[in-house]
Amino acid sequence: MVRILQQSHGFAGFERAFEQAQQSKRDVLFSMVTPIDSVDPLQFYESGFKLYQGERSFWQDRNKDLVLVGVGNAKTFTSNERDHRFMDIKNQWTTFLADAIQVGDKILGTGPLVMGGFSFDPRQEAELEWTNFSHGHFQLPSFMLTNDRQQGSFLTVNIVCTASDNPKKIWDRMQLEKNNLFETFNQQIEDVNVIRTTEIQPDQWKKTLTSVVKRLNKGEMEKVVLARKIKVDFDGKKRSDTVLERLRDDQTNSFIFSLEVLDSCFIGATPERLVNQSNRSILSTCLAGSIERGETIEEDERLSRLLLNDEKNLHEHDLVVKMISQNLRALCSEIEVPNGPALMKIRDIQHLFTPVKGTANNGMTILDFVDRLHPTPALGGTPTHLAMDVIQEEERMNRGFYAAPVGWMDAEGNGEFAVAIRSGLLHDQHAFLYAGCGVVKDSNADSEYQETLIKFRPMLRAVGGTMQ
Repeated sequence: MVRILQQSHGFAGFERAFEQAQQSKRDVLFSMVTPIDSVDPLQFYESGFKLYQGERSFWQDRNKDLVLVGVGNAKTFTSNERDHRFMDIKNQWTTFLADAIQVGDKILGTGPLVMGGFSFDPRQEAELEWTNFSHGHFQLPSFMLTNDRQQGSFLTVNIVCTASDNPKKIWDRMQLEKNNLFETFNQQIEDVNVIRTTEIQPDQWKKTLTSVVKRLNKGEMEKVVLARKIKVDFDGKKRSDTVLERLRDDQTNSFIFSLEVLDSCFIGATPERLVNQSNRSILSTCLAGSIERGETIEEDERLSRLLLNDEKNLHEHDLVVKMISQNLRALCSEIEVPNGPALMKIRDIQHLFTPVKGTANNGMTILDFVDRLHPTPALGGTPTHLAMDVIQEEERMNRGFYAAPVGWMDAEGNGEFAVAIRSGLLHDQHAFLYAGCGVVKDSNADSEYQETLIKFRPMLRAVGGTMQ
């Protein structure tokens, strides 16, 4: 249980955390929340580059109601458990918070809070670009900016106190680093240039898809989601700051996220919520079935009607709704499911969309729901275990965090996770971008390939590339 002290007790609470660390002979978290004047989240993110390169995180929800920016890692939580990585992270976080001391008035999205995500499938063989990431990776920021549309802006400072540290020196260093963060705004960032964009074995991917369709028609399973990747090469190291700025301007109706780990950064703008928990209120999103946007209003409306009446897409969407509803019922006292899908329109594509709401059973946290819901049929397939086996056999790549849960959670078990589609990994002088499509028995390789090209567009634009 996190203990709440008044903000005026800042340094006193800090000293108390050190005393507690000395007595217990274990680390104790000190977390202080302070209201501040409004700050541009991207400027705060950029200001952390000099001191905290490789230790920054960013989260913006679809409606821009909540923006979180973390710089510096007070503590990192990782898991390489194959079967229990969700509960491993939950247990690490809960244990770490046992003696935490918090100062200041706390609202949702402030105080002790970690940002991060999980791998899609820990059984997939490692590839070089993902070596910096564990199967579960979360960062507790040293400094976290919270912009809440209703409540205002807040700065959370997190310090892990150990028995051997000097409280006065640690406090003074924190104040110095905090001042440096707010004094380094409006930096000039020199962007790098794209040298080439390469599709990774597109013809083989089409052959694989055709082979999977044959298996589907034999009745082995109902649906499999197949993904592929492209590689973008630069003439220097690509900074996540420039990609975030483009995503924020370009993808105005998406969750926007960034997670730096050493010299890599997983980054993207996804329209798909996995689950949101606020106390006992649960919201999940079923997003499956898609079609391109029209160049005119008339064409866009025609495509919308086509999507809403397309049997292949409606079937694909219904599989997701049934799975998510079934899994939420296991953790909720009640749920609400609309009678049919609506449309979610974003810049390049439109999707069939069904929100599912619920009331969580007592004691459930956001990670209990993430564990239960991942992977949805929208990113894995149906039945799940058979589809996941096919993906492992046929895709011939490691998805890493692509199509997996990414988001945040706080000390009370609240949080929000999105499904990390429309995403990519910045690594050294390269970007690896990912896109996939749902394959059912009447899928066609050429049309599904064209769908992935549409889905690549947001990240390609964000990194400054174009498809050859």
